[in-house]
Amino acid sequence: MLAYIGRRLLQVIPMLLAVTFVVFFLIHLAPYDVVDAVTTPNMSAETVEIVRQRYGLDQPFLVQYGLWLGNVLQGDLGYSLVSRHSIADDLLIRIPNTVILVAPSYIAALILALVLGLWAGSRKGTWIDRMIDGLAGIGIATPAFWFALLVIYVFGYQLRWFPIIGMHSVGKQGDPIDFLRHFVMPSLVLIVAFFPEIARYVRSATISQLSQDYVLVQRGFGASRREIFSRHVSRNVMLPIITQLGLALPILVTGAIVIESIFGWPGVGPYFLTATKSLDYPVILAVLLLSAFLVIIGNLIADILYVVADPRIRIGGRA
Repeated sequence: MLAYIGRRLLQVIPMLLAVTFVVFFLIHLAPYDVVDAVTTPNMSAETVEIVRQRYGLDQPFLVQYGLWLGNVLQGDLGYSLVSRHSIADDLLIRIPNTVILVAPSYIAALILALVLGLWAGSRKGTWIDRMIDGLAGIGIATPAFWFALLVIYVFGYQLRWFPIIGMHSVGKQGDPIDFLRHFVMPSLVLIVAFFPEIARYVRSATISQLSQDYVLVQRGFGASRREIFSRHVSRNVMLPIITQLGLALPILVTGAIVIESIFGWPGVGPYFLTATKSLDYPVILAVLLLSAFLVIIGNLIADILYVVADPRIRIGGRA
């Protein structure tokens, strides 16, 4: 197992290099001049050129990429062109805020989807199945940003039950009740956003498992429906769900960019969107690099969890 993990981690290095090169190249191709992020229209051409030289933007593409990559390999993500703040320090503040919002929401959506998906799959064709499948369909068809605006209008503006913006009220940092009042609405929107696809996946997997030959064999030996479902079907359905858990790792950091921005939640989302609007390419690169790293690590964790959950599976194709 350790050798397998080591080999996979070594595979991460060229993949990350490829991702950083492609992202850097695409930003370089974008139809704007990066120096516009740190200059104003009133500056003279000479001043703009001095600024361009200061940030190394006058260098060839490969030189710029090499300088940026060299700094990243030394653990230096650089500084924001706009705020002049350290990007690593900004992310260390914002990532925990995002995880605090997204992790509980995803876990709640996962538990809800497992329960309702298994229930619907075991009652295929009944009104319960149609109702749960219909709810999942409505959830998939509903844009998250539209539902967020609806929730804000009803619960924040009309009923005034919850604050609309931010993670804390002014002067109430550290107050758990105040935090929960800010947490409810964005969390509800994220649960509704995460739930439908997982529920449909679980329902489909349950229906597929119930049609397998081993279920007919178990019935032939007199096993009850509850025994078949609890001992065999639910376990086989859970295996691909475990894979989904590993793949969900990037969601914890970059899975709520739009929702965080709508609710003014001080996480990675508003940070990334602000950087995109202001052409702050070092921040864009840092967030995309982090996201790519989490995707690759998430795949590795999913593979390991899959092997741990079912020892019959052998890593690397070895029997």
